[in-house]
Amino acid sequence: MKLQKVRLGEVLQLERIAVDVDPDAEYSQIGIRSFGNGIFHRDPCLGSELSKLKYFEVHPGRLIVSNIMAWEGAIAISGTSEQGFVGSSRFLSYQAVGDVDLRYLNYYFQSADGRALIKSVSTGTVTRNQTVSPRNLENAKVPLPDFAEQRRVADKLDAFMGKVNYTAGVMPSQEHARQLAISGLDRVLARWAEGTTRVDQVCSLVNDTVHPGQDHGHAKEFVGLEHISPHFGRRIGSRPLGDEKGRKFRFAPGDVLYGYLRPYLNKVWHADQHGLCSVEQYVLRPNGQMPAELIAACLRSKSTLNKVIDATHNLQLPRLRSGLLLAMDIPFIPAEHHERAIADVQGLEENARRLDELQQHRAELLTSLRPAFLNAAFSGQL
Repeated sequence: MKLQKVRLGEVLQLERIAVDVDPDAEYSQIGIRSFGNGIFHRDPCLGSELSKLKYFEVHPGRLIVSNIMAWEGAIAISGTSEQGFVGSSRFLSYQAVGDVDLRYLNYYFQSADGRALIKSVSTGTVTRNQTVSPRNLENAKVPLPDFAEQRRVADKLDAFMGKVNYTAGVMPSQEHARQLAISGLDRVLARWAEGTTRVDQVCSLVNDTVHPGQDHGHAKEFVGLEHISPHFGRRIGSRPLGDEKGRKFRFAPGDVLYGYLRPYLNKVWHADQHGLCSVEQYVLRPNGQMPAELIAACLRSKSTLNKVIDATHNLQLPRLRSGLLLAMDIPFIPAEHHERAIADVQGLEENARRLDELQQHRAELLTSLRPAFLNAAFSGQL
C-alpha cells in the first residue's frame, strides 16, 4: 500500500453554519462518545436551555471532531439520523474536499497512530480536556493511500466492525449471568423449602465492635464491601489489618456478612475465616435452625433482593435498616433437607460463576478485536 503524507487542510474543510438560537424553539444536540463509539443524541431542549456556547448546524456525511476529547477517540461521522441536529462550538464539522474517504480517516484516528497524531496536536494541562484547534488539526499530516485503497480498507473495516458490534449487542452480558444466578437461587431454595421464616428466627445480629487500638482477636484481615462481589457471594479481596481508623465489626467463620449500604448491590458473603468488616455490613450469626450457606443464599436470592430494593429505592443513599432485614421472610428449609439443599446451591453457584467468567472472557476478546482490526488495516495487512 503506497502512502502519501497529506495535510488534513488539503482534504478537509471546516463547515460552520451558525444557528440563530430562538429561546422558544426546540433543539436537538449531538454528543460524541470516546473510543470511536460514535455519535449520540441528547434530549431535545428549548433554545433558552442551551449553554452560552455558539451552536452550528450538523449535516450528514461530515467528520465530527470533539475539540476537547478527540485525543480519546471522540471523532465520528454524522449520518442521516443527525439531519436537523445542532452541535456546540465544541464540535468541529468537516466535509471532504479532496480525494479522501471520511470513513478511512475516522478509522485512522481510532488507531494507535491516529490517536498519537491527535494527541500531538492537542494542547492543555487538564487531564481529560485537551483541546485541538482547527488550525492545528488542519496542519497535521496523515498518511493516505489513493482513494480506491481508502475505500477498500474502509469497506472491510465497516464489515468487520459491523459484525463485532452485532455480536456484542446480541450476546448475553455478565448482567444476564448475575440475574440467572440470583433467580436460580429462588428455584433451588423453593425445591427444598417448607414454608417461610423470618430472618431473625434463624440468625441474630452481632455487633462485636472493635475500636482503633483494641485487640483484633483472631482477626488478621479486613473484608469490606469492596471485597465482596455483587450477587455471587464471593470474596474477591481483603487487606491485612494495620492501624485501623474508625470502628469495625468482628466476624467469625460461619457468620453471614450483609452489606446494608446500597443493598441493591447484593453483597452477601458466608464468612470462612475470622476478620473485621465495615460498619456498613451487618454480621448475622446463625442459631442452628438453618446453616449459614442457606441463609446467605436466601438473602442473596432475587426474591429477597426485590423486597430490599422496594424498601430502599426512594432513599437518596439507600440503606437497609436492620429491623427491616431481620423481619423479612425467607424460605425455611428443614434440617432433613439441609445437606441436599446446600449441594444444589453450591452446584448452581459454581455453574453461574463459570458462566460469568466465560462471558467476561468473551467480552474481553470482542473488545480486543477492534484495535486488532485497526492495527491490521493501517499496517497494510488487511
